[in-house]
Amino acid sequence: MNVFETSKTVLLKLVNEDVPFTIALKNTFKKNNFDAVEKSNVAALVGCELRHHYIFDNLINRFFEGVEFEKTVYLRFTLANGLFLKRFPEKELVSLAEQDLDKEQIYALYKFVKSTNEIIPNELDKSSPEYLSYRYNTPAWIIRMWQKQYGKGVVFKTLKVNYRQSVPSIRVNEKKIDIDEFLAKHPDFSKAPVDNMIIYQGRGSPKKLPEFDNGSLYFMKMATKVLLDSLDLDVLKGIAIYTEVPNNIYLDLLTRFGEEAKADLVINNSNCYYETKRNLEKLGKHRMFIYEAEYTSLLTCLSKKVHTMICMPKSSTFDLFRSTPDYFLRIKQEGLDELIANESACLAECSKYVEDGGELVYMIPTLSRKESNNIIAKFLVENKDFELIEERQFFPFEVYDSCLYSARLKKVEK
Repeated sequence: MNVFETSKTVLLKLVNEDVPFTIALKNTFKKNNFDAVEKSNVAALVGCELRHHYIFDNLINRFFEGVEFEKTVYLRFTLANGLFLKRFPEKELVSLAEQDLDKEQIYALYKFVKSTNEIIPNELDKSSPEYLSYRYNTPAWIIRMWQKQYGKGVVFKTLKVNYRQSVPSIRVNEKKIDIDEFLAKHPDFSKAPVDNMIIYQGRGSPKKLPEFDNGSLYFMKMATKVLLDSLDLDVLKGIAIYTEVPNNIYLDLLTRFGEEAKADLVINNSNCYYETKRNLEKLGKHRMFIYEAEYTSLLTCLSKKVHTMICMPKSSTFDLFRSTPDYFLRIKQEGLDELIANESACLAECSKYVEDGGELVYMIPTLSRKESNNIIAKFLVENKDFELIEERQFFPFEVYDSCLYSARLKKVEK
């Protein structure tokens, strides 16, 4: 298959079969002997369509009402290339689109697009969820929810930032690396506004560096590091983590405490469990104990109560908007209630393993009051032996470049 046929195959897998972007690309490339340039072209063409998916929907529906999605794919690529990428021969893409759609209508649509700077309907209020949905490629129901919960100003700034790809932030093991020396050798990196963290601004992935193999460098959101710095972490008093999402908090503990690092890691995610297990086996001496279990089985993993219990349930993970181009296809409004019920249940179960005077820490990489403030308020009403120390919503447009909610709860000493 050529680049355009392959791109169509990948996009249909994303939309019709609910296959994630990276997996669809990987599986498709396995079946085709593409070079690096061809792979880049496929990723760019599909990625561009995904980043402008809603406005392409609107444009095509104006001229081809009710047409099947599959028949519009090459026209979508034509629009993506003509308006944004400008990487491929225009005539070749137009001829492919004409195989599935009326030639005159394609010409009329293309003429309209070329003759105006306002491809979003003029009659829409520029602060309306519908306009913002087209402008920033975000589901309108999410924008309505955010505007209700946080106000239009916060939402507008969030959408502007989400429209750009996030910049990777990296935790540095200061015991193994001198940051200044490292930065002098690697100009693609710069200091982050958080101690012992750097930002990568180069092309490709920095994971090829050997420092990622020996635990000297690892990915971490700046807000996560800020939160961990604020906690009363003490390996002698006990630390436990329950997580349903990939994270590198255990690596931060190894950085802080070295061979004295000790914690119980309970992971309800098979991929995350095996990756964590491989990393721990590779990183030398420590006293980190790892279990694969659901929150309902915490009793079989934790032998006693701990001073710091970190709870990280699966959430809507709105932080993925910037790093995953097809995220808007994955998140479903009808699935939020199930997520919220699971988050509440995880928090309640984790609270049983906090000793008197200890802390329960709830953290989710998302932006939703129903999953954050509301859950904590409900928990405090139902659990009078806990009090709120601090809660914080990190927004992606702030200096820490993170979408994270955290709450610290202290168990009152009897």
